[in-house]
Amino acid sequence: MADLNLFLPQKRKTRSSRNDKIAVQLRECIASALVQNDFPVLPGHEEESKLKVFVTITHVNVAPDLRNATISFVTLNDERQDETLKFFELQMHFFKNLIAKKLKLRFIPELTFKIDKSVTYSENIEKLLKQI
Repeated sequence: MADLNLFLPQKRKTRSSRNDKIAVQLRECIASALVQNDFPVLPGHEEESKLKVFVTITHVNVAPDLRNATISFVTLNDERQDETLKFFELQMHFFKNLIAKKLKLRFIPELTFKIDKSVTYSENIEKLLKQI
């Protein structure tokens, strides 16, 4: 007799609504800090402690265990994306303290910032399509 489990649909792990809510709260918290632009100047990194371009947080992905969060961002000026990434890495402690004050979480997630390449990719696709 054939194994009947072969024909049962697989259960997929989906993100919970709690993860989505926390991702939205993290995005709002970081975006409000970027609007205020009142970041501490770190000794030895005076120039890198300043945000020099307009930044948009495009996506926040929170791990199922809520211990890690990846924040994707895009800058208005593509040439300054690496500087902005360094800024986020230097100000990591500031963002974690801000999240700890504003959100009531058992654990503050480890933050990872990354440049969102999807915007530039879509612009390149659009240019190619216009050339055709």
